[in-house]
Amino acid sequence: MRNIFSLGLLGALLLSPLCGCSRPASAESSLTHLEQSFPAATANPELQLAIAASKARDFATGVVALGNVKKTPGLTPQQLMAVEQAQQAMTADLIRRADGGDAAARAELARIEQSRSQ
Repeated sequence: MRNIFSLGLLGALLLSPLCGCSRPASAESSLTHLEQSFPAATANPELQLAIAASKARDFATGVVALGNVKKTPGLTPQQLMAVEQAQQAMTADLIRRADGGDAAARAELARIEQSRSQ
């Protein structure tokens, strides 16, 4: 019985790197995917704001604006996924920087949290 458990544990350890534990997308690659998902980005001012803010690395404004984009009627599932992935990537970047002691990143995270509580 102990050998079966040991084999199972060994198998799990060997297969775990193959599971979907990949590194999350960067904010830059998510932004590129977002722009490709919205060929007519000029039609949505919130999306324009999110893209411009993200390019300027103002991720708090980008995350908040993308939250408003998600409320836009008529988005395709792919567009919603692109918006969500971009939000997650920007937030992950801010969290990583804040964990490293970046006070500006902490302030941006506080702005995002404040906008969500309103």
